[in-house]
Amino acid sequence: MRILVNYLPALKQRSGVGHYTAELCAALQSLHHPLELDLFPNPSWEPLIKGAMAKLKPSKPRGAVKSQQQNNSAASMIKNQVKSFARNGLDYLFADRVRRIGCDLYHEPNFLPFDVDAPTISTIHDLSVIRYPQWHPKDRVHEFEKRFEKALSNCTHFLTDLEFVKQELVSEFNVPSEKITATPLGIRSGLSPLPIPEARAILKELNLPQKYFLHLGTIEPRKNLLFLMQVYCDLPLRIREQYPLLLVGGWGWHAEKEAAFYQETAKRHNVILSGYIPDDKISAVYNCARALLAPSHYEGFGLPPVEMMACGGVVLASKIGAHQEVCGTTASYFHPEDKDAWRDALLQIAWDDEWHRALRKGAVEKAARFSWHQCALNTYSVYEKVLGINATPALIPSSFKKAC
Repeated sequence: MRILVNYLPALKQRSGVGHYTAELCAALQSLHHPLELDLFPNPSWEPLIKGAMAKLKPSKPRGAVKSQQQNNSAASMIKNQVKSFARNGLDYLFADRVRRIGCDLYHEPNFLPFDVDAPTISTIHDLSVIRYPQWHPKDRVHEFEKRFEKALSNCTHFLTDLEFVKQELVSEFNVPSEKITATPLGIRSGLSPLPIPEARAILKELNLPQKYFLHLGTIEPRKNLLFLMQVYCDLPLRIREQYPLLLVGGWGWHAEKEAAFYQETAKRHNVILSGYIPDDKISAVYNCARALLAPSHYEGFGLPPVEMMACGGVVLASKIGAHQEVCGTTASYFHPEDKDAWRDALLQIAWDDEWHRALRKGAVEKAARFSWHQCALNTYSVYEKVLGINATPALIPSSFKKAC
């Protein structure tokens, strides 16, 4: 069984889809099954691709400085043209690779597949571009408008991260349920409870505070971080001094309002921007957080909450489908626009050790259900099904959703 996989997301600075691509492929390669993965572009291209992407990605929110708006607009136009040229080039390279080398199946891990002459599976992580286009760059929305319907008709099967997204595909686009398989994601290796002195030594290396409230993810409107910063800045000074708000992640698209509020207000109220943190240090960051705050408007899975649970931590999350399916009763939920509820929760979790212990109970065990090995087994089962091979039985326990 030869599977062609678009490995490009794993070769850029990794966000959710990049981690998914890298972790799933590594887990698939570790299976003792007759499987050959053709990773394209080749992993050896990583330095070249990261260098090129660094020149295209802004180091701060586009338009954050008013006098640069005109230059940013021109730069954005050029970058979009470069991206379009690159996309057309990759289309050709993928089609050519299938013609020259061949494959039994093509797996696109990043929504929109290239046009190849082979059975195609696409992973649809979420429908935010379709349902909430205001949260995405215009070029991305345009790309989806142009190519998503074609992907729906061309793909043999779809994978989703959760049952929640599977049901969205069924209801929004009338995709037959039997053409979609939910394959829950896993968590990064090395995430586990750590002795606090060991974790704090790593924080000292990173020049970070010893305890804090934590948010991990790209700074963009969908993550609801303007709301979170406003709620946090309204807390009493003693709470903010005891628990800074640590935002781990880089600037995303259309974060001008978040940047302005951070510079004008939040920065003076103990909100800290760390940027990205290396994978081998992230377990310590989770372990020293009083709570992970996940107020997103929408997620297709949301890895930080389950990663926090793997470290034995507390999760306060927005009451949305993905969070509830992943965390179950282990997290505490609030409407993503209810400032009073979030403020009260932060006040309580800051001092209420009994509630803190209650929310931590069973977190590690719940997170253990999410492994890349299991995700790979489930994905391999779909490969077999699509290719008409004697498929193994469904590997996702029927009780998964209920148990979560």
